[in-house]
Amino acid sequence: MFTRRAFSAMGLMAFAPLARAQTPAPTIKVGTLKMASLTNAWVAKQAGFFERNGLNVELVEFRNGNEAVSAHQGGAVDLMLTIPGTSMSAMERGFDLVMIMQNETAREKGPDVGAILVRADSPFQSLKDLEGKRVALGSVKSQYSVAMEKAFTLKGADPKKVQFVEIPFFTQSDVLRAGGIDAIGALDPWVTQLTSSGAARVLSWMYAESVPLQPVGAWYAKSAFLEKNADATKRFVKAMQKAIDYMHADEDRARKNVAAFTGMDPALVQKMPINAWSYKIDKSKWQAVADMLTENGLLEKKHGADEYISDYAKPYVVGP
Repeated sequence: MFTRRAFSAMGLMAFAPLARAQTPAPTIKVGTLKMASLTNAWVAKQAGFFERNGLNVELVEFRNGNEAVSAHQGGAVDLMLTIPGTSMSAMERGFDLVMIMQNETAREKGPDVGAILVRADSPFQSLKDLEGKRVALGSVKSQYSVAMEKAFTLKGADPKKVQFVEIPFFTQSDVLRAGGIDAIGALDPWVTQLTSSGAARVLSWMYAESVPLQPVGAWYAKSAFLEKNADATKRFVKAMQKAIDYMHADEDRARKNVAAFTGMDPALVQKMPINAWSYKIDKSKWQAVADMLTENGLLEKKHGADEYISDYAKPYVVGP
């Protein structure tokens, strides 16, 4: 016979799973920008990948990358995405940044997300022709600017002879059309807008040419956050991996999601090269980026790729 005590114990056991199921999911604040490369994070939330991995993710939108970095260092967000060159430089200067997941790479060859362009009617036919000319940079002392300089070098041009002028990405197109600059180092969607309209042509796909397949986006956390949220971080990485696989499974669906997230014209998104989202890490490419930054002086000393790949990312390293 069951005693009243035994029956009560069985009742508690029966309801134990329900109690665990009602435990609130950990909340992670994730910094985002209205960029195509961050569409996968939005998709992970919209499609329920975060929820199915037991996470409550709050996407916090910023106007630019500098805002996101400042917010992350101040503790306003737990995770942020940045181009690896920025984090490599910041880490060398003592910033607390741990790479938990790669998000995107450049392509092996163009078309790609970044290019050096001249007007369609420009007399310049090569990067060598731009020596002594004015070329717009969206940001200086960055992986982007170093990739541009290396692209010049690889094409037999001397970047020290180029007059680089810092001009925000969103105004570069107008300045180029008006003739106020000879060439620009642009990113999408501006590259596609200019080339598809016939206003400009490409002289170089700087990311793909400087280091083919180089990492151009990765997720970072602070070590203090990781010490307290190791399991939640692993769940985030798993959910984002699912989101990337989901994006690659159907390119048309991926383009529709990019348009929905960014608010860009769907017709323009159809013409753009789709982002090369990838959580698979090639250490040789990370090493090549670090070496490129050291050669340029953006990093003060030589660093090994293993310095940047945490235990969270190591399962996704491919090759030697």
